[in-house]
Amino acid sequence: VSGLARYFEKAVYETGNLKLNKGDDNFGITFACLDLKNPEKIKYRYRILGYHNDWIETDHLHRQVNIAGLNPDTYTFEVQSTDIFGDWNNTLNVQIRIPPHFHQTAAFSVSIVLLCLAIIVLFVIINNRQIRIKENQKQQYLKLESIRGQMNPHFIFNSLNSINYFIANHDRLAANRYISNFSKLIRSFLSNMSQEYIGLSDEIASLEDYLKLEFLRFGDKFNYTISFDQIQSPETWEVFPGMVQPFVENAIWHGVRGLQDRKGLINVIFFERGGIHCIITDDGVGRQLASKSVHYQEKKKSRGIGLIRERMQLINHLENKNYAIIIEDMYSDREECGTKIQIGIPSRMKQKQ
Repeated sequence: VSGLARYFEKAVYETGNLKLNKGDDNFGITFACLDLKNPEKIKYRYRILGYHNDWIETDHLHRQVNIAGLNPDTYTFEVQSTDIFGDWNNTLNVQIRIPPHFHQTAAFSVSIVLLCLAIIVLFVIINNRQIRIKENQKQQYLKLESIRGQMNPHFIFNSLNSINYFIANHDRLAANRYISNFSKLIRSFLSNMSQEYIGLSDEIASLEDYLKLEFLRFGDKFNYTISFDQIQSPETWEVFPGMVQPFVENAIWHGVRGLQDRKGLINVIFFERGGIHCIITDDGVGRQLASKSVHYQEKKKSRGIGLIRERMQLINHLENKNYAIIIEDMYSDREECGTKIQIGIPSRMKQKQ
């Protein structure tokens, strides 16, 4: 069998059973009728039920069958011989069993089918989940775009109030200067807010233009500084536009503007810590006193800061980040306690062209 000897406890013709090893698909069977007087008159025929059901006849000189390529299964080897008169009166049946390897079993085939079905189902589930995630991301991006579109009207409304202030006070020169600076700034805002990321230098320049504009009207109320010395290479960074300006605007309108007997100071500091961050400080009246002022009550419906927070939440969700905004008092022991704001600005290194 397969070139290897097999030893059995009893002769095969006595047991009528032959169990081979796994993978034994090439073996030979020799048979004979014990008639030593007239062997040439004996004819034989054999067949293997389940493999070759037709009889194959042979003579006394060809009494060996070589069998190859059988699949694992149970077969019946049936052999018959004649007597000297040619009558088929001797029959022997031997059951041959070839055990299968595991990969040849029905259980293995079923397992493969089930595995394939499971892979297909899993693929469909994952694909549907990815589609839902992408659709959700599209909705989030659309919402982000919608919020960006709401930032400009908020700023424009306050700027038009400033222009109206100069006109009401018959200060035509200041009104003309303000309108000129306002038109330059609004072009910058519209250009910046239409992009997902802009250069950090462009964001800082836009913020400087905004502070110059507000200084035209409220120059008697505050001074300001903008610093980015702690960033080694500002030109290599890109940031989400418009994330700082609403807080600076809030510091002016609700912080230093409420001071009565002194001039306030607004500091804007950009620094690098794994990304771009910004700290905005003012020594104005603080949040508690500002909330009691008539001007704050009139402006409380303004959504500038709220829109920034919404943008931050969407960006964190879409980019799996943890950008944060922290607002606290500058001086806890003073009535006019000022305000300190720390912002983690969504940022990235500029992509090489």
